[in-house]
Amino acid sequence: MRMEVGEPSLVQTLRGPRGEVTCADAFGTRMAAGGGDRTLRLWRWAGGGGWAEEALVRNAHRYGVTAARWSPGGALLASGGVDGALRVWCGRTLGARRTLAAPSAAAARSLCWAGGTRLLAGHDDGVLCVWHVPRATLLTRLAAHEGALHAVAAPAGGALLLTACTEGVLKVFDLVEVCRSGSDGTPPTPLTWIDGAHDLGALCADANDSGRAAATGGHDARIQLWRASHDNESGRWGLQAAGTLEGHADTVTALRWAGGTDADAFLASASLDRTARLWQAATGTCVHIVQAHPRYLTCVSLAHDLRYMITGSNDKSIRMWSLGSLSLDDELEPACAALSHFALGDLEGIGPVDEDELSEDGAGSGEEEADENGSRRVWHERRAHAGPINCISVHGDLFCTASSDGQIRVFRWSSDDGRAEALHALDAHEYPALACSLGAGGALLLTAGLDGCAYVWDVQMGVVLRSLMVPSGNGAGGDSGGGGVRGARVSPHRPPLLLLTTDDGIAPLWNLADPDPKPLHIYGGHAEAATCCSWSSDGRVLATGGASGELIIHAPPPAPSTLHQEPQAHDLAGVQSCDFAPNGSVPGLEGEGSYLLATAGADSLVRMWLIEIDEEAVTAQVRVIREVRAHGGGVACVRWGTTGLLASAGGDRWARVWRAAAGGGELHAAAAVPAGGAGGAPAVALLEDADGGTLIAVGTLSGELALWRLPAEGSHVLDDDGDPPRFWDEAGVVRWLREYVTRAPGMSKLISAELEVEVEEAARAAQLTGARLLDEPIADLLLAVFGYVEDEVTDEKSSEEQGRAALRKRLEDELEWLRREPPSPALEKEAPHSLLCPLSHRLLTEPARAADGFTYSRRALREWLSASAGGAVSPLSGRRLRNARLHPNYALRETLQDFLREHSE
Repeated sequence: MRMEVGEPSLVQTLRGPRGEVTCADAFGTRMAAGGGDRTLRLWRWAGGGGWAEEALVRNAHRYGVTAARWSPGGALLASGGVDGALRVWCGRTLGARRTLAAPSAAAARSLCWAGGTRLLAGHDDGVLCVWHVPRATLLTRLAAHEGALHAVAAPAGGALLLTACTEGVLKVFDLVEVCRSGSDGTPPTPLTWIDGAHDLGALCADANDSGRAAATGGHDARIQLWRASHDNESGRWGLQAAGTLEGHADTVTALRWAGGTDADAFLASASLDRTARLWQAATGTCVHIVQAHPRYLTCVSLAHDLRYMITGSNDKSIRMWSLGSLSLDDELEPACAALSHFALGDLEGIGPVDEDELSEDGAGSGEEEADENGSRRVWHERRAHAGPINCISVHGDLFCTASSDGQIRVFRWSSDDGRAEALHALDAHEYPALACSLGAGGALLLTAGLDGCAYVWDVQMGVVLRSLMVPSGNGAGGDSGGGGVRGARVSPHRPPLLLLTTDDGIAPLWNLADPDPKPLHIYGGHAEAATCCSWSSDGRVLATGGASGELIIHAPPPAPSTLHQEPQAHDLAGVQSCDFAPNGSVPGLEGEGSYLLATAGADSLVRMWLIEIDEEAVTAQVRVIREVRAHGGGVACVRWGTTGLLASAGGDRWARVWRAAAGGGELHAAAAVPAGGAGGAPAVALLEDADGGTLIAVGTLSGELALWRLPAEGSHVLDDDGDPPRFWDEAGVVRWLREYVTRAPGMSKLISAELEVEVEEAARAAQLTGARLLDEPIADLLLAVFGYVEDEVTDEKSSEEQGRAALRKRLEDELEWLRREPPSPALEKEAPHSLLCPLSHRLLTEPARAADGFTYSRRALREWLSASAGGAVSPLSGRRLRNARLHPNYALRETLQDFLREHSE
């Protein structure tokens, strides 16, 4: 069905920011625009009134908003700014959901979504950043160009990455390869490199989501068309020039595709010549020229069904143009009959959502809230402290917090009650308390702060046992003591040793059993403040980190010494946190003399250090064995648990949990939980629950304290089941095999458990990924990976042979379904309402039933959960979901397949 557009006519003019409108994008009934005055605005369409402003963020970015793009499902809005940061917003309210800030990032000029999870950003320094939005993780930082990177697109459904800069250089990469190259790994080789793609530099790019076409525009006033192609023999993608569109009299500033497959797609362009043009790209024809604004245009957006076009200009206005018969009285989306989406065909397994599961966020609430990644918030206090929580220390079921309000609080976690009982609120320090450490089996507590004081407390009684006179930088004590104390740790020795790190760059150490007020020893070696410290679990080695970047490994008394000094462990503000993995917690590091240390820095890195002690030579061999770019905005804290899990927290308002592989050389993401409140999370710790589970405690800059129960190992809640198939890893392929091949209705009777295991092992052995499922010839996949050849099911075959033949047929059908072309907007208009996703109002892709009993497009609901704050909430009922798991709605999926099959004939 071919889409057609009518003569453009002005429907509505909106006043934008005080400065020029820099970006605008529309999705369904919502439109967002940003400006040079730092504002981000959200409008909502209502029939009879047109666009009405619904939300305004006055300081969305420092210095100005440069880009804004809706996610494919419309639940999230991404924005970029001159400050170099990206921000992700709830598409309904403009509530902030993610801050994605790469270290030392230049101004962000271009944004592009690849699927619903990956966000691509081009920066002024030529760097491309690829973010995994649900986890707020920087997947790749690629120095792609020397010029400013204003043009970024993901053609062929995300198979390729197109980048073009202001020096006119265009490059094409394999996007999956780019995503897997890591933040600091070897940069991938471009598949295509074209110098002079635009004579005076490229300023914009966009790709057709429903086809293989892409376009770039620049200062030469030309639009260059490109087409992606796939070579079955080599298995590689490429991009070739597909023509040039000429007509604009000045620089092309923005491009946007819409309308369906390449044959019937349209391309909108905006220019400094004050016009917007609409092109039938397949024929190279300019269909309409719109004299859009009295001043130059900065942005353009097209509705996916070509009903309207949006233009933004330097004249501070935004205009909506009808491309047919649309008027202010019309609706942009059909009214949603919610009950038509309820449990169509798959009622089994649906449990009722009780009324008492509706959340009432309150201090100390014990009810569980589900995060989109499967973790559950089991307890929190919104105002645990009046200032930021700077440190959390754990021992058994005890945990304590140190805050900038000077107070120390001690809690005991009760697994039976699902609550944390407040034991003490200690007014410990006159100035911010920065550190606390439980020791001696949880019997004593060491605290320290910027007032230069450190105290030892009896945990049971809540009284001071001893105060420590912190020496000055020259090692001499005094009535006023030394500088502020940044770190404090109690050693595992009996009697324990007490270690502090101070602003004077020293690390004094006391023996608790020694009444001498002077330190037993003072470690030096830091050029600036000593910021953090840690003991190994056997007490045979300790580490200190400094603000100037040093990491120093020391030996404790009775023979204290410096074993190794790493001068530049972290850039920027140096080492902000360090922690030793408990002995025996990480497989492959059970031997004596080998230790694993995690460090965190403002450079956004978590680094893993392998430390090997040579006691005879009194030295240590120290080397980095792994680093991950863990948090945008810097990593403030790292803490190990007792089971090989590492928690980290940072300035991007997320706390993450990593699982260390054998030897500590790999870190795999295990969970991610949001840090509520304003700002980031400076403190995190892991607790072991009485039932064998793991909790993560998160303290925020706003004084909020929360406990989250982590998903059990092997629950696969982070399988990225909302990812497009191209980004599936081996685990994603195995999930697809189970859900849609081996365990689909009717297949369980034919396929034995042994055959299912055989198929999954074959996929793992072949390292089968989603990209291969989409790109390699189906016959080659069936033969090379699964060993299947063409066969027929007959009554004479054994049950095992019939099962294998049925499995082969199912695999072939599902591979063809994965490779289907996206439906056109015209076809969506013909679909019954039950085949539309209730979130995006687009035709369902993979119908999936949530815990509320309603059916959604899997990726659209994953976006919704990413946009939700404080837990998983049903989009249609508004009730809290018991879990965030999704199950295929096979019956509705079959109806969808029948509909598409019928209309393709």
